[in-house]
Amino acid sequence: MITDRARNIPSFIVMDVLERAQELERQGRDIVHLEIGEPDFPTPECICEAAGKAIKDGHTHYTHSLGLIELREAICQHYLEHYGVKVGPDQVIVTSGTSPALFMLFSSILSPGDEIIISDPHYPCYPNFVRFLNASPLFVNVYEEDGFEFRLEDVKKRIG
Repeated sequence: MITDRARNIPSFIVMDVLERAQELERQGRDIVHLEIGEPDFPTPECICEAAGKAIKDGHTHYTHSLGLIELREAICQHYLEHYGVKVGPDQVIVTSGTSPALFMLFSSILSPGDEIIISDPHYPCYPNFVRFLNASPLFVNVYEEDGFEFRLEDVKKRIG
C-alpha cells in the first residue's frame, strides 16, 4: 500500500533520462552520462585502494549517525581555514550525498503548508522532497552571469 502523498509525486525525470540513456547504450551508442551527476571515468585508483584498505582494516560497521567524528572534525577545520567560519562537529552531519542531506533538512524545517524558495534551474528531485512533505516550492530564476546566486529583487518579488 502506498500513500496518496507518495503516489502524487511526479516521476523523477533524471531517472527517466538515465533509463533512456542506458537503452541507447544497449544499442551500442556511446553515452556520456550527465543526468545523474556521475563522472564518465572510473573511480581513481587511490580511492579504490583506500576503500579496500578500509575494508581490510575492519571499517565495515555502522558509524555514528552523524558520521565519523574524525571526518566531522576535519570538515570543521576546512571551514575554519577556507571560510573563516567556526563550526563544531556537533553541527556537522555527513550523508551519502546531497539528496539525503536536503531531504533531512527539509524534513526538519518544513511543516505542511510551508513554502520554500528553490532556484531554477534546480536538481529535479528537490521540489519533490518539498511536495512530499506537503509544503510548496517557490521557484526563483538564477543566472549564470550571477554565478547561479539569487538576485535579492527576484526573491523579494516571489515572496512579496
